[in-house]
Amino acid sequence: MMPPHAFLGFLIGLSLTRAAETQPDHASLKPQRVHFQSRNFHNVLHWRPGRACTGNSSLYFVQYKMYGQRQWTNKETCWGIQEFFCDLTNETSAIQEPYYGRVKTASAGIHSGWTMTRRFIPWWERAKGV
Repeated sequence: MMPPHAFLGFLIGLSLTRAAETQPDHASLKPQRVHFQSRNFHNVLHWRPGRACTGNSSLYFVQYKMYGQRQWTNKETCWGIQEFFCDLTNETSAIQEPYYGRVKTASAGIHSGWTMTRRFIPWWERAKGV
């Protein structure tokens, strides 16, 4: 016969294991393919949801900065959104300066890490549109 405290420990361990199995890990929530699309200096950040993001219960948070800046700036109108894009045209208006954007996900109380773009220079990207 198992001592009562051992059985209680077994039940707690089992419940923690099941909770871990049902909650996505941080890495599987991370947004994928975060990139800028630009057409005639209209600059929109796009991404795809992480592997564990299903349905539309996930929220996305966007930040940006100009190359050389230390601090990231929150894009207030793209803070806690459900869309997979964010218009950063006004924030990237110095067309010959390089910028970065980044996105993170929150789902079921868990936050992913940030996924960052490659360096984006509006002047170079204006005609690509992809």
